[in-house]
Formats: sequence, C-alpha cells, structure tokens
Amino acid sequence: MIVVRLMGGLGNQLFQYAAARHLAYLNNSELFVDTTFLEEQIENTTLRPYGLNAFNVSSTIADEKILKNFRGPSFSFDARMATKILSYGNLNKYKFDDYGFDEELLKQRGNYYIRGYFQSHKYFMAIEQIIRKELEIKQAFLPKDLDLINQIQNEHSVSIHIRRGDYIRNLASMEAHGLCSKDYYVKSIKHIKETLGEHLHFFIFTDDAAWVKKEMQWDINSTLIEKKSTIEDFYYMQSCKHNIIANSTFSWWAAWLNKNEHKIVIMPKHWSNNVLSESADLVPKNWILK
Repeated sequence: MIVVRLMGGLGNQLFQYAAARHLAYLNNSELFVDTTFLEEQIENTTLRPYGLNAFNVSSTIADEKILKNFRGPSFSFDARMATKILSYGNLNKYKFDDYGFDEELLKQRGNYYIRGYFQSHKYFMAIEQIIRKELEIKQAFLPKDLDLINQIQNEHSVSIHIRRGDYIRNLASMEAHGLCSKDYYVKSIKHIKETLGEHLHFFIFTDDAAWVKKEMQWDINSTLIEKKSTIEDFYYMQSCKHNIIANSTFSWWAAWLNKNEHKIVIMPKHWSNNVLSESADLVPKNWILK
C-alpha cells in the first residue's frame, strides 16, 4: 500500500495525490490518503478542507488502524526506523520537504507512507492520461451557472488568477510565497493580446475582490467572478481557453487540466520569494514565464 499525507489547499492536495498515485501505480498497490493533518488547527497554518472528494480519484481515506501500523505521522529518523524495525521491514516512511522533482520517490518499492508537497508535473507525467481522467470533476460538483459556463466556453476566454487571501493574512505565508506584482499581470495581458488579438474576454478569479476592484484597473473586457465555491472557481478557470496563473498550485492545476490543445498559459518566473518556477521543475512544455 501507499499512504500519502495531505497538506495544504486543493492544489497541494492534487500534487500530493498525483505523485502518490504514480508511486502506487508503479508498485501495483492500493493508494490511501491521510487527511488527519487537514483537520488539525496549527498556528500560522490555514485550515484546509479535504478537496479530492470532488474528483474521480482512485484512493481511500486511511483509517486509524493503517496510520497506527505506520506508527503515526512523525517522520523523524527515530520514527522512520521504528516503523521499519517494528514491521520487520514491511512498512517504510519517505519524505521530501524541498522544491523540485525528487526522482528517488518513484524508485521506492513496497509499503510506504510518504510526505511532501511534490510540486512538479514530473512526478506523474508518465501516467498523464490516468491523472487527467481521475481528476475530472464529478457531476454532482459541477457548477450550475450555465450562462457563465456557455460564456466561458463560447468566447475567447482567458482566466486571470490573483491570489492574496492567506498570503497577506498570514505573515509566514507572505514571507514564504510573496505576491505576484501588478507588473506581472500587465505584461501577461499584453502578451496574450499581442498573440491573440483584442477580441478577448478575461475572467478574473481572486480571493480579494475588493482589492482587485480598487487596484486592478485594466483596459480589457473582463468579468470578475465572485461568490462562487472553490470547486466552481476551479472548474470555470480550467474551462477558459487560456490562463494567466498566480504563484498558486490552485491555478497551476486549473491550467494544466485545461483541455484546449492550443492554450496559452502564462506563469510567474518566481514561484516563491526565493524559488524560480523553472528551477523548481514547475514549468510544463510550452508554458510561458513572465
């Protein structure tokens, strides 16, 4: 079996699922997800709900017995050795706490409990079609606003994701991630218009609508999407023909799942304050850095 610890919001959970799903595929084993961390209220950590239930994922939520067999969620050296020794080598733990692609993860064989953010498409590109199929949103979770869906699908639609929310409310998040600058969005819009022409409709997604209305005054045909659920925003965003994403796994996944074969995706050069998107193995083929 493969057990993966889920941490963070929907985008992070999708990365963790996809990497673990590939490892389970390589091991021909069942995949379990540990959701206990999502339920803990930890200082300087934004509480996030379990989001994979909206998709056709091939995994089961790990129960208390499974987690107990792995001797709990600790990944200290002592905890990892205890798990291995007390299970007579049948159970193991593996963690990767850095950015980028860790090729060693996919070499592991046996029963593993894994932890990491695994933020790279390289973890799962070998089973891309499986991941795309399993990450289709279930019918019950699809948005009901048919007018908006038709508008997005029938126009030259471009999504713009502006993430502020916990990045500005949480000092630790701000120091780690930083915000995409106004200049990034100006350059991205300019590139899209120069490439595709002026007949575009930009759909703006944000967790700070009041700030966007005040600060982002662009000369574009645009619609600010408000008062929608997380999964609705995700669906609308991935349904746009082109995407301008933030330094956010949420909009990264929406753009990656965008089915338009001729899509233009623009992402920021810096994924966080000190990490370049390219050096973090986060730039799929043909995506544009600004």
